Amino acid sequence: MAAALVLALVCPASSAVATTYFHQALQLIERGQTPEARRALRAELRIRPRNFDARYDLAVLLEEIGHIDQAQALYEKNLSMAWHLPSLVNLAALLTRRGRPKQARRWLEKGAKKMRSESAPWYLLAAMSEKDGDVAAAAIQYRKAVKADRKNGFAWLRLAEFQARHQLADKGVAAAKKAIRLLPDCAPCWRSYGDIMRANGRNQKALDAYQRSLAIHPDARTRQQLITQLRRLGQHQRAERMQQALNAWRKHHSTSDQH
Repeated sequence: MAAALVLALVCPASSAVATTYFHQALQLIERGQTPEARRALRAELRIRPRNFDARYDLAVLLEEIGHIDQAQALYEKNLSMAWHLPSLVNLAALLTRRGRPKQARRWLEKGAKKMRSESAPWYLLAAMSEKDGDVAAAAIQYRKAVKADRKNGFAWLRLAEFQARHQLADKGVAAAKKAIRLLPDCAPCWRSYGDIMRANGRNQKALDAYQRSLAIHPDARTRQQLITQLRRLGQHQRAERMQQALNAWRKHHSTSDQH
């Protein structure tokens, strides 16, 4: 599912002393020792079967090595015991990749009813409706996402991008502004904000947004968008210098990847 979020594992500092199998697993994951981490997570679940994060992390590791049935069973086990949002999100994505979107939708609909203060089930449902061509249903679901949690910047950003794609309301400007106020340190969010500003002809705001994104996290895609925007604003010499530097960077990294 394109809109699905894959939630990162949170690992402690490698110098910390592992006090449980779960903490040991997190340290092993940090060091790239995933087979050992899987064994530690299984040991943790034998002792503490209600450790939802441990079962979720084990499912993620199993997905990575292609044990999809086992991963699905673990996500579903978590959800049979409690409404664990990361498990719901990953289960919906997994089912969609397996060609079972109706099943994914049913899980998300259940989650939206159970987790009334969470935006993610609603905006994932909205993305599915939009993909199916049901723009009216998607619009309602994106609105429900922001209503569920008005402090969720990602919900506002997804609504803004949807409105921009379909030329609805103010083409996403107001929702994008709310999103960026809630997510001031999110580089991809600033890039999306810049895209929306550019689509609305607000070229200087788009330029500022791309620069803000790059200041947070340098990224080739954003740099290319900044170059395009500079050309739109007539700053051709600056754009050309940046393009040459970006081309040289791409050539160097392409050559490095071959060795």
